[in-house]
Amino acid sequence: MYQKIYKAYCRLNKGDQADLKRCNLKKLADSPAYFRVLKMTGLKDNAQTCRILFLFVTIDIASDEEQSHSVAEALLNAGVKEQQVIQISRSGENGIEYLKRQLIRCKKLDLSSVGQLAQYWGDHSRRNLLKEFILSQQD
Repeated sequence: MYQKIYKAYCRLNKGDQADLKRCNLKKLADSPAYFRVLKMTGLKDNAQTCRILFLFVTIDIASDEEQSHSVAEALLNAGVKEQQVIQISRSGENGIEYLKRQLIRCKKLDLSSVGQLAQYWGDHSRRNLLKEFILSQQD
C-alpha cells in the first residue's frame, strides 16, 4: 500500500506535487492532486491514506531498503533532540504536522516505517516512536 501511494505521488506532474507540498493535513484532503493519487492507486478516501500521503510529500525516501533508516533512527541521525520527539508524542493529532517538520531534516527514510507510523497514528504509535528513539540513542 505504501509503495503504491509513493509511486503514484512520484508519477504526478510537478504542479500537482507542488500543490501537495503547500497543503497542510486538512487542506490535503480537498486537493485535486490527492484525488488523482486515489484514482491511480484505487485506495479509499480516508484519514489513513491522507496521513500517509501527507508524510510522503517532501521527505527523502531511500531507494534501497538496505540503506534505509527507521523513523526513530533517521530522527537521531538528523540531530533531532529528545525534547522535540517528546513534544511530537504529547501533541495529539497535531503531532503529525510536527513530525513532518522533523522528517524533512532526515535522509534515507524507510518507506514502510513512515507509512506504518502515518497509517496507525495514535497514542500507541506516538509512544512507540518515543520508545524507539530513546532505545536507539547511544550512551
